[in-house]
Amino acid sequence: MKNPKIYFLVCSLMMAYISFATKKDNFTTIRGHFDYAEKATEITLHHVKDGTLEPYASSKINTEGDFGFSVPIVEPGFYYLDYGQMAPKRMYQLIRLYLEPGLDIALEINKRSYELNGKKVGHNKLVHQANEIYNKLAVFIAFNPRVSYEQFYPFLASEEMSEITKFSNSINTKDEEFNKLLKLAVQADVENTLFLFNRLPRTTHPDPSDVPSIYEELFTDGIKFSDPNILRLENGVSWMENYFFYYSFHGKYSRSNVQGLKDYLSHISDDRVKEVLVRETVKRGKLKPFEYDKIMEFSREYMVSETSKNFLLEYEKDLHSEAGQSGFNFSYEDIDGKMVSFSDFRGKYVYIDLWATWCGPCKKQIPYLKELEEEYADDNIEFLSISLDKPADKEKWKKFVKDNNLTGVQLVADKAFESAVAINYSINAIPRFLLFDTEGKIISSDAIRPSNPELKSQLDSILKK
Repeated sequence: MKNPKIYFLVCSLMMAYISFATKKDNFTTIRGHFDYAEKATEITLHHVKDGTLEPYASSKINTEGDFGFSVPIVEPGFYYLDYGQMAPKRMYQLIRLYLEPGLDIALEINKRSYELNGKKVGHNKLVHQANEIYNKLAVFIAFNPRVSYEQFYPFLASEEMSEITKFSNSINTKDEEFNKLLKLAVQADVENTLFLFNRLPRTTHPDPSDVPSIYEELFTDGIKFSDPNILRLENGVSWMENYFFYYSFHGKYSRSNVQGLKDYLSHISDDRVKEVLVRETVKRGKLKPFEYDKIMEFSREYMVSETSKNFLLEYEKDLHSEAGQSGFNFSYEDIDGKMVSFSDFRGKYVYIDLWATWCGPCKKQIPYLKELEEEYADDNIEFLSISLDKPADKEKWKKFVKDNNLTGVQLVADKAFESAVAINYSINAIPRFLLFDTEGKIISSDAIRPSNPELKSQLDSILKK
């Protein structure tokens, strides 16, 4: 008869071994060495959540240039090593890895490339090739104004672009999910470069006739983004944002924050992708309260995750923090030297333009402001313009008002940016617009510009037109 104590001990040891082996199999090991004197002392392994990099693990880099990770991989996918080289002004090497349980990867990192070694590297030889493609593209989107279309456009017509297509078509492992993800990553790398290139400052700019046909070919009338795996890419959200920005700039979509986002969502089929794009647009868009409220009318249905709910809760606290507070009761001279106070307009909505004669962007808003003044001449709203020109330039301001036939109520502040109205509303850049209700309470202390068609929508709403 078996000794029950020994039998129990053996079974317990076997179960512990099986449990340990199972846990060990979930881990992947990454060892690395810098073969040059890298100044960084720490390296971070990121994974991607909702199209955004999040730290997953970190390792010190010792004085010999060695580092290492042993991490559990719950979900196979792309992970990114960053020791500072991914910053926009550097951006000279992408070390993107496809990690899954049980890998053993060794990296020898050079200044502009890396060697892939190890006992079990999985799909990372193919990923390495994709990374080398990205590094060639990154030259054109690193922060370097001297790199212009004169270098980039010939590259788009080169044999190297054909090789990228050939590489993407050659991805054909037995792992269909990986194949799909890597092909999507290559597409994102190429297209994001094409669209982001045009958003960065350049010293020279092309004529429309110089633009390669690929830009027209990449535009899609219907659904452009249908694969939810775009949120598993570090540059997936950037790809969408830059695609929509480029074609908005070229007249394919509205440039209004509200209608533009509505246009964008109609070209995305996956609700989760829509949610992330809305959240990132709100986060980065510097929206006015009215714009935000209009966007939420058609977007709130997508904001279902706890991440989005918590984000909106905090965002709305800040967005509407001033709304409903009483406006500052200033008094300034008009063009005839008469003192005019904010309180004089109680009972009317008030739209204020803070500007100066030397401000180019301010002057670009004037024709749009004149249109508004004419369109709403019979409505219960007053348009005030307050100049922040220096006191010594008061006569220059008067001449500008007369020469340009400025309408509405024209006032000049007493101390330019040191005047009370500028200090009260923290005005450190112009043009700046303010909107108040009939009781003199703030609707927005950073209101929509006259050139933005959403302003008319807001004014129609509050005036009930």
